[in-house]
Amino acid sequence: MEKAKFYADLAELLEVDEIDPALALDQYDNWDSLTALALIAMLDKEFGVSMTAKGLGQFETAADLYAELDKLKA
Repeated sequence: MEKAKFYADLAELLEVDEIDPALALDQYDNWDSLTALALIAMLDKEFGVSMTAKGLGQFETAADLYAELDKLKA
């Protein structure tokens, strides 16, 4: 999985210039349930990974989420 694309797509969803991989997702001003749903849709469309809202909730940071996605795509 391409890390740069993942972070760029996530930054676009969160409407920020760049993602701090260590920052908790809920610390972003635009992180809410609609953004989480948009992220789930983006993961499916762009990366072929299916995830539920409950599954997404187990990841605190973008780095945590990316690490799991990278394992799934390996």
